[in-house]
Amino acid sequence: MNSDEQSTQKKFETSKATFVDERVSIPTLKYFWQTSPLATNKRKSIPKFLRSIKVFEQFTDYELKIFSEFLHERIFAGEEVIIKEGESGYGFYLIFSGTIEILSQINFHDGANTERRTQLIARLSKQEYFGELSLLEKRNKRNATAISKGESRLLAIYKPDLEEMIERYPVVGAKFLQAISIIVAMRFNSVTEEIKTLKDMISILEKKLADQEDN
Repeated sequence: MNSDEQSTQKKFETSKATFVDERVSIPTLKYFWQTSPLATNKRKSIPKFLRSIKVFEQFTDYELKIFSEFLHERIFAGEEVIIKEGESGYGFYLIFSGTIEILSQINFHDGANTERRTQLIARLSKQEYFGELSLLEKRNKRNATAISKGESRLLAIYKPDLEEMIERYPVVGAKFLQAISIIVAMRFNSVTEEIKTLKDMISILEKKLADQEDN
């Protein structure tokens, strides 16, 4: 580690306590932060893990090390709820290991009756992520529930972490916001393609119905 990196690390350690009080003042986050600080060996392995994720490809090795200092780790048991649809969102999650199911409540119409049913939206695994909008919206409400299928290990970064990162390491913060924007763009493009496919299917179905009526 060169002198500039040593100086940066010293500043990180001396000012870290200033932000801790703000973090734990959010009751829903207190448990996550207090139960699982990153151990020394994890601080070494997590930058390597981040390097394997495409949206972090613009980070240098040192920037990934800095970014990893703002992450929190927790192991979830099978069927444990990580986030719940409709609740306030604060964090972005990276899957270090395990499988996460994303579920949402939808209205199912059966004649005159309507009932709410749980639908599987996605099944995510290692190196995938979820919850990015909670870092961008002031009053984010989760639009889906995330449940751990079997034991899973997650890394999380929350709004207070992001604010601290931007204040103390603006270059790293800017690169992370850029990564989040890429994720949001990819999600949007995926939804756009799905809508286009659905419209094409509807058009085909309408044409078939019209042909049947003509005959």
